[in-house]
Amino acid sequence: MKWWQIGSRNADLERELRSDLELEEEEQRERGFSAEEARYAARRAFGNPTVIREQTHEAWGRAGIERLCQDIRYAFRQLARSPGFSVVAVLMLALGIGATTAIFTLVYDVMLRPLPFAQPGRLVTIEEKVAEWSNIYPTLPVSANHFTFWQQHNRSFDSMALMRQGSVPLGASGRPLKVGVLSATPGIFSVLQVQPLLGRPFSASEAQQGNDHVVVLLFDLWREQFGGDPEIVGKTIRLNGFPSTVVGVMPPSFHMPSVETLATIGDRNRVLPIEALEPLAFSKERLAEEMGDLNYFGLARLKPGVSVAAATADLNALQHTIGVNLPVDERATLSVALTPFQELLVGNNRRPLMILLAAVAVLLLVGCANVTNLLLARAAGQRQKMAVAAALGARRAELVRMALRETAALAAVGGGLGILLAAGIVPSMQQYLPPALDFRGSLHLDWAGAGCAVLLAVIATLLAGAAPALMVSRTAPHEVLHSESRLASESRGSRSLRRVLVGVEVAVSVALVLMTSLLTASLAKLMRVERGFTTERTMTATIDLPTESYPDDQRRTAFYKQVLDRMDRLPGAEHAAMTSVLPLTGDGWGDLARVQGDTRPFTQLPLESFRSVSPEYFSTIHLELLAGKVFSPSDWGKNLALVSEKTAKALWPGKDPVGQQFSRGDPATEKPFTVVGVLANARTISLSKPDPMMIYVPYWYRCEPEAGLLLRTRQDPSEMGDAIRQAIWSVDRNVPVPTVRALGNVVADSVANQRFVMDLLLLFAGSALFLAGLGIYGVVTYSVVQRYREIGLRIALGAQRVSVYRLVLRDGLFPVAIGASAGVALAFGAARVVISLLFQVSPYDPVLTVGAVCTLLAVGTTACLLPARRAASVEPMQALRTE
Repeated sequence: MKWWQIGSRNADLERELRSDLELEEEEQRERGFSAEEARYAARRAFGNPTVIREQTHEAWGRAGIERLCQDIRYAFRQLARSPGFSVVAVLMLALGIGATTAIFTLVYDVMLRPLPFAQPGRLVTIEEKVAEWSNIYPTLPVSANHFTFWQQHNRSFDSMALMRQGSVPLGASGRPLKVGVLSATPGIFSVLQVQPLLGRPFSASEAQQGNDHVVVLLFDLWREQFGGDPEIVGKTIRLNGFPSTVVGVMPPSFHMPSVETLATIGDRNRVLPIEALEPLAFSKERLAEEMGDLNYFGLARLKPGVSVAAATADLNALQHTIGVNLPVDERATLSVALTPFQELLVGNNRRPLMILLAAVAVLLLVGCANVTNLLLARAAGQRQKMAVAAALGARRAELVRMALRETAALAAVGGGLGILLAAGIVPSMQQYLPPALDFRGSLHLDWAGAGCAVLLAVIATLLAGAAPALMVSRTAPHEVLHSESRLASESRGSRSLRRVLVGVEVAVSVALVLMTSLLTASLAKLMRVERGFTTERTMTATIDLPTESYPDDQRRTAFYKQVLDRMDRLPGAEHAAMTSVLPLTGDGWGDLARVQGDTRPFTQLPLESFRSVSPEYFSTIHLELLAGKVFSPSDWGKNLALVSEKTAKALWPGKDPVGQQFSRGDPATEKPFTVVGVLANARTISLSKPDPMMIYVPYWYRCEPEAGLLLRTRQDPSEMGDAIRQAIWSVDRNVPVPTVRALGNVVADSVANQRFVMDLLLLFAGSALFLAGLGIYGVVTYSVVQRYREIGLRIALGAQRVSVYRLVLRDGLFPVAIGASAGVALAFGAARVVISLLFQVSPYDPVLTVGAVCTLLAVGTTACLLPARRAASVEPMQALRTE
């Protein structure tokens, strides 16, 4: 059956079936039955109308399947006759669909997929706001005292929890494992609405200081470190040096995102995934502090039907009550900020992710434009076949279907390969994800990603096949069938469309190249910014001391003193130092500074960032000393401090800060610090902005269980990793030592988010440049073929080869120049999107703009040269003889 016979055949079939029913009714009436009895007998003898319709629809279905199978066979047979065209088109579509699907999977996983908890839309994070400190800290972590008051009096939450993330040693002796632990109040299980797979959650009584230690293991830690022991509940393990009873194991589906707070001390670029949950216990003294330390991450579950705005108003009323009841010298204007949990996790990554998604969509658009150009050239060669079909009575819809079937086959194969490509890309992206985006666990291509790939294949079919299909559907049979040569030129409309497509490719490629150039230049300037410290030949390591073995400052400082002494004796060692927070791994201890004679309430005192460091810290990283001296081991036990230049000017304007004194709290009870030196300002918290006011105190004043070690060497620092570990283990083999890294790598990791976005954009921009060059080459080559006889005639009439080059280059570069101008306008229009991601780079930078345009012009010129060379080598007589 031919395609144009299917519709009429279906109608004939239905008419035949109904005629048979009417004939049966007439025969029944001739036998003496009434009309109603005859109708009933006919239905029983032949079949009722429902059966007729079902048989008709079944016939239609068989015809449709037959037609679909014919189209598929024909499409693949035609593509097999042009393997070069087919392979190029399929690879273009596979690249675009695969890359877009991979980035969509990442964006969906981070921004759109609901968190794996019951009713995740009701989960909100809680942060406190102190109006007097808002210029430095817009939001702050939560006070334990305030949290207890909210729990008792709020009307908006089903449950609330405080938590703090850290890392502790797991194991008894001999190089224990370092694991990420979430210390949380018992309400965490109600907030997340989860229950252990084995055992039970810890109780409120177990979250009291002085009680035995208990722990709930996450599934992966239980399986990998304890062999999935089904009898693990009730057994004792050593966690943070303490014997801890395992009371539960979480199910494999449970994954807790990182919940670091501003008060978390440690390397934020090497955050360990949470592998265990333990109770967070507060001392009576801590709970009695009316203001208290703002140290904890707050998470709560809203009651059904309660909005974020209503809950915020509820807690703000409680905050007002807390504020007015504070002592006069601690009076503060308190409020809260509630944020949906997922929104907080996405944070500032929303815009970079959307830029990546837009960039990869541009890559797919360039690929579709190229395929469209290839199909337009192919359609021009198939006009005679379509003209014959139209002359035989084919309707326009049938012509469009015939034209789209090859495109659909290309998109189907390209989509299938794209899914395979995305399935390989997505898991491999995991190791390159910056920590801020890696809060869901393992990435993999799922049904959402596969559905995206199928949708993209459909869109690619419509985008790439619409123009060729429209062109062939408008084929005039008499014009085509009377054309005198197979080399007859394509229509003006088709040629114009091909040029427009090249212009679109160039425009979006220029915009993508310019955006990538801006981010690359921004990152380069960020890495070259004056940091105030050096990284050459310096290694770092982070240490977590077991709290059970090192419960106080005295034991911790003794440990670090021994480690530093042994590191100083290592061959090639120049300086060894410790610090509470390694450079560019986050902020740490923030506190107030009250100079002598300052009687203002504490909320009006300046906030300072404090660092506990050993005397050699400044020599190790070459932090410049501007005035005074550095404290030394002979000053052991004294309250001395060094301040940054910014701090000195803020606390003692117009005075010499050396010799001045300040205290952290009440001068009547707090022993004051004496300033012995002034240091240059630096960027040890973030490369993008100078440090806030900074104060450095000796490590013997305050020594936390977690700290960073630095070693500057005279030799290749990469050879010192094992020596540093052995120096630490020679003091205590029960102290876990994570990866030892060069300080330069720590600096590089501090811009991991920007580097991840830039690397992907570089990849997309390079691919877009290649595809744009391929598209320009294809269009110019086809144009040369179409004008083969014209060029031969020009040469026969005396045209020079140089003029032929000029003709081809002018014809090929005209849409490139127009597209480049449009691309610059497009990039400038999108400047507001990228300006927040740039560092000391204008989105309208003229040098980068000219560079992006010149890059595309160079690619376009290169793509035109080969066809131009072919045109210039045309033999006139051979061209004029060609039919």
